Amino acid sequence: MKDPTENVLDLVRAALLRIDDLREAAVLRQDDLRAAESRHVREVANLRAEYQAELRRAETERIDAIRAVDVQAVQQATAQGATQAATLAAQVATSAETLRTQVQAAAQAATIALAAALEPIQKDIADLRKTQYEQAGQRAQVGESRLNVGAILGGLSVLLVLVFGIASVLIALNQ
Repeated sequence: MKDPTENVLDLVRAALLRIDDLREAAVLRQDDLRAAESRHVREVANLRAEYQAELRRAETERIDAIRAVDVQAVQQATAQGATQAATLAAQVATSAETLRTQVQAAAQAATIALAAALEPIQKDIADLRKTQYEQAGQRAQVGESRLNVGAILGGLSVLLVLVFGIASVLIALNQ
């Protein structure tokens, strides 16, 4: 075999150097690709995290808006209830006062009507008592020693009622 010439050896050395450079470049390129892929994965993860945060923020704002509407509705209902309660309390107080006034007026009218109706009766009773006392005085003068015929007749009538009552009970028992 023949020894290659110096020129061929230079070419081989240059080719080997080039192959080493290409190998090194390929390794660097793979490192760059891995680094780029890693950056890309991080960027995608960051984008997803930002998107998720944006979604959470939007959902929180939506829920807060719903709660604000609910709170406002409750406040309005409370205010409306308070207004209705105040109105009802005023109406009840007015109705109670009106009813009290009507009852008082009716009681006064009934008292006046009762007094007007009782006045002739009381007058008649006073007249009867006066007449009774006058008659009693006349009787006392006339017949203190006499028997009171009315009392005797009254006693006899009571006795007859008792006898007839006992007789009717005995007849009812015998049947």
